[in-house]
Amino acid sequence: MTTTHYDEFVEMFTDPILVPPNAVGDPSYLASPYLGLRHLQARLNDDQPLLADHGRLRTLLELSAVVDPRLFHAMFLHHCMTIGPALDQGADESDLAELSSGRWIGTPLMTELGHGNSSNAVRTEAHFDPEAREFILHTPTHEAAKHPASVGLEGVARVGVVSARLRVGGADRGTALFLVPLRDDAGPRPGVLIDPYPHTSLLPMDYAAVRFEHVRVPYRRWLNDGAFITKDGSFHDPLDGPTARTQRSLGMSRFAWGAVTAGLAAVARASVALALPYVQRRTTFDRLGGALPSIRLLGQQRLLFGAAADALAATVVARRATRNCWHIPPGGGCGTRPSATAMRASALAKVTADVLADATVSRCRSACGAAGFFSVGRLIDYQALTLAFQSAGGDNRMILLDSAWAMADSQDYLPPADERVRDGWIRMFRTRERLLHTELITSLRTAEAEHRPTFESWNDRAGLASRFAEAHAVRTTTEALYEEWHAPVAPYTVRPLLEGLYQLFCLQQVSPHSGWYLARGILAADEVLSLPERIDGICRALAPRADDLVGLLGTPGPLLRGWLT
Repeated sequence: MTTTHYDEFVEMFTDPILVPPNAVGDPSYLASPYLGLRHLQARLNDDQPLLADHGRLRTLLELSAVVDPRLFHAMFLHHCMTIGPALDQGADESDLAELSSGRWIGTPLMTELGHGNSSNAVRTEAHFDPEAREFILHTPTHEAAKHPASVGLEGVARVGVVSARLRVGGADRGTALFLVPLRDDAGPRPGVLIDPYPHTSLLPMDYAAVRFEHVRVPYRRWLNDGAFITKDGSFHDPLDGPTARTQRSLGMSRFAWGAVTAGLAAVARASVALALPYVQRRTTFDRLGGALPSIRLLGQQRLLFGAAADALAATVVARRATRNCWHIPPGGGCGTRPSATAMRASALAKVTADVLADATVSRCRSACGAAGFFSVGRLIDYQALTLAFQSAGGDNRMILLDSAWAMADSQDYLPPADERVRDGWIRMFRTRERLLHTELITSLRTAEAEHRPTFESWNDRAGLASRFAEAHAVRTTTEALYEEWHAPVAPYTVRPLLEGLYQLFCLQQVSPHSGWYLARGILAADEVLSLPERIDGICRALAPRADDLVGLLGTPGPLLRGWLT
């Protein structure tokens, strides 16, 4: 994307219509994200799916997250989680046009009330009626209601990508996806029951539970992904059975991961862009130093420069994730999906970006004192996004466990080697990942030799598995950050900043596990004891270039508002 286009997008987001009203309980407050989405679509004057241009969509999502996390929430659900699977799995052209224009605003309906994030166990059903050649969508029990779906607001036409157990000829064909109109300007569509939720304080949207009572869905609104049902009622699927079809449908999560990492990294950068200048201006009264700028305090430097390091790392992770997450083959997926390795990397990118962004916003809020608590300071609203995505888009803990089990149990993962690695931090993180992997698989083999139940074998080692997956994520993030520091395109003037932030990031990753490194002889006692002073030394070196750090992270100044500006 050219600088000209970027500046045009920034100018679009300065429009006052995108600033939400102050009254949280006012219906206009809940409507503002959808009005903003349609306003942006009108300004773009383009009915083509934004997913066709990854750089363009990523920029729009990043800017929307900075201006209003709720606008980002509506944008990514519509453009990624609705249009994404619709494009990927064969939606009708007329339905795609309605979605791309913004006349319909879409949202996914995957998770069910009684089963949390276990989308493998979907109980909503879609029975094929061979005579009408339609599907009958039905919620069999209260626990099968879809939730929390942001579709409770009246007066906004909404459509959902609904996951349901497909039944053809009485047989279970796996979980399939359907494009289902949920409500129009007059209210919910026939057979669609929408129960709005009470107001919530953080990331307030029009959340609701949705049930279906024998809703008729036309054949063309089945996202069939290459499958078809003949006129005599026989079912044909290019995939190998119901389990493969279910996994393919659940693969739509990748569209969320690409968007979520971008939005989380954006609010991390914006938090630093708000907090660091504020702390530079803020006067503190020290009992020994008297009145002085708050940034002079080493404790403040540790918070804010540490936040900048995490924000940069989150950004590097996010920028690399988008391409893989949003890739759609020409003509749609037609039963294909990214490899298990690519899906695992994308899911871990979401977890990594969320952990780093949450740490960034927490540090910035702490440095800003009481001003970091109020919504008019923006930081608490940014933290609402990081908190929401600890569970939304796939629970972070479950993603870590699933990734660990997959890497311990498959042939597509090899522990990292140390050959030809010059950087000491990367060698250290590779060693930690390799040793934890060995510990995990050795422990599992011991359990198998003792004929222990499979569930108990895994469940007893959940903590070790999580530590291994976290170590893998830290190692891959460090390698990406190292490449960013040494990239040929990095201007000479920013290289010292990149080096300082890289070193600070690595120190922050080592410090919580210093006892582990000491116990295994990877660090000596004096090295462990010197870690705090090394962090302080980097902070002192970065302090004179605090303004340059803000510029390096690149959040547009015109989009920052509130008490801290």
